[in-house]
Amino acid sequence: MTSDKKVTLYFVRHGETQYNVEKRIQGFCDSPLTERGIFQAKSVGKGLSDINFQAAYSSDSQRVLDTAKYAIGNRDIPLIVDPRLKEMNFGVLESLIEEEIFNQHGNILERLFSFKDLNVSAPEGESYIQLFTRTSNAVADIIKKHALEGGNILIFSHGITIGNYILQVTQSQEYSVHENCSVSVVSYINGQSKVEKIADPYYREKGSEYLNRQ
Repeated sequence: MTSDKKVTLYFVRHGETQYNVEKRIQGFCDSPLTERGIFQAKSVGKGLSDINFQAAYSSDSQRVLDTAKYAIGNRDIPLIVDPRLKEMNFGVLESLIEEEIFNQHGNILERLFSFKDLNVSAPEGESYIQLFTRTSNAVADIIKKHALEGGNILIFSHGITIGNYILQVTQSQEYSVHENCSVSVVSYINGQSKVEKIADPYYREKGSEYLNRQ
């Protein structure tokens, strides 16, 4: 991933969904954005509106695609769908609430969300290592595609997909929770990465203030 020009990636988590509200495990399964989630998506788009983006990439989950479309609005930014940016596959835990999971699988959530063992996975799901492999392959291809011209790129994805990528890129011991429509920024130049922001709500809040005044 050698580049003569800097490529800066803006990772955006999708807006609030119905399953987020119901506190259901949501990975490969999907649920629609709530009204609040739609407003969050429009807000983060407005907050990012003074930045020139070369392109945008999105997971193929509808909640992320909708977030991307609301955020981009009428801006002339090409949107490319990449299934490798999808959320972690939670296997048999998909769409279940915490009580159902505990009754059926004990304290698996405690082990899964401690982020101490990156090889742990839900039954029939994928591990953090597997998730990082497909995410990093997608990111590497995006960087390679834009390396000659450089510039800013939007990547719309999911909380754990983005958080796990940042965790493993920085080799951190602590996972950062990503709120809906928070933004993480990672720049790349000549094969070197620099994490500039992690799960920052600034752009969403900035856009929200503007939209609330309208």
